[in-house]
Amino acid sequence: MDFINNISGWVFLLIGLAVSIALHEIGHMWPAKKFGVKVTKYMVGFGPTLFSRKRGDTEYGIKLIPLGGYIQMVGMLPPSQAANAKKNLWQRLTNGAQPNEQIVIAEEDQGKTFYELAPWKKLIIMFGGPFANLVIAAVLAVVLFAGFGAYERTSTVKDVLSCVPSETNKDCADPNPVSPSSKAGLLPGDKILSFAGQPVEYWSDVESQLKASVGKSVPIVVDRNGVQISLTIEPTLLTSAGQSRPYLGVYLEVERVPQSVGSALGQVGMMMSDTAAMIIQLPLQAGAALTEIAPGSERNENGAISIIGLGQFSGQIASDASISFEDKMLSQLGLLMSLNVALFVFNMVPLVPLDGGHIAGAIYESIKRGVFRVRGKKWVRPVDTSQMMPIAYFVASLLIVLTIVLVLRDILNPLSL
Repeated sequence: MDFINNISGWVFLLIGLAVSIALHEIGHMWPAKKFGVKVTKYMVGFGPTLFSRKRGDTEYGIKLIPLGGYIQMVGMLPPSQAANAKKNLWQRLTNGAQPNEQIVIAEEDQGKTFYELAPWKKLIIMFGGPFANLVIAAVLAVVLFAGFGAYERTSTVKDVLSCVPSETNKDCADPNPVSPSSKAGLLPGDKILSFAGQPVEYWSDVESQLKASVGKSVPIVVDRNGVQISLTIEPTLLTSAGQSRPYLGVYLEVERVPQSVGSALGQVGMMMSDTAAMIIQLPLQAGAALTEIAPGSERNENGAISIIGLGQFSGQIASDASISFEDKMLSQLGLLMSLNVALFVFNMVPLVPLDGGHIAGAIYESIKRGVFRVRGKKWVRPVDTSQMMPIAYFVASLLIVLTIVLVLRDILNPLSL
């Protein structure tokens, strides 16, 4: 049964990824067709085609490997420049919105090409894909955080730790030094009503005051079986992995608390910021991953992971009997939300073959057109993004190496929840 549940987690993730990619490509295709560009292919996945059907000018299909997708537009490059491009390699690299397979634009396709569009239309088409992922992430965030709520620690004590743990005494085999909560006389079931004279509803109300309370005797009032009891507690510092934090020594009950829509969207914003910071550090991430490949070596829980790592998380969640069905589904949706945030941020990097590279090309063309207009010159031809090919080769090589390293690390030394 665990094996079946584990597989179901993988299936859920892959289906969610495929749907996210499909909507990403619709984000490109819909505005392209609205602006009159001929879209010849819309494909979800890579590898052999499992199913395809042609409607109008477009062939719609599903391929075997659901780890990407692409649309194919006529005239991604001007014909004279496309003829000089290394067509086959370019197409392998740019399975987002691809250059057309034709080197010469057919007569019936004149006026239906991407390169003839105004820069702002090109920008909308290329931004449409990442924007679709951002919308998916935002919708999932609202459903998860505003609809079901986020788990928060309440003010009710679940258990009291007997000691202040250390690297050599993690399980409190030696009860010394005694934890502040144990010394204060807190008991499981106590509901903290006030801390340092301030009313408490959730543990976050206590956390905001902990740092300033370290080493001080702080009054605390608890409700114990309907009776209010006044105690005194002295927070201490817990040092772990070279970092110190205020410590009381209690485990608390948790419950779901609905968040505001603004707070839910703020979660997406924070994830975007964290993902961008991780992408900036990708070379360092790859180096760190190399040191973590050996089975049993310590893993950085906040480091980059591959689709294999995400699948492992999804499988572990699905097969964990201690997690309720509702929490499993919400956790899976949380993984998809994170994945869509990553797809948005990653595709916005201003380098080809990513969408951000084509967006940068459209912005550059807009600026260049403006300069020509101010100088009274006639605009001759669109900006050729194929000139960025050396950068594309370099970026693609880095991505391939990084992917191999992360996949090997996640297979040989998986990170457990």
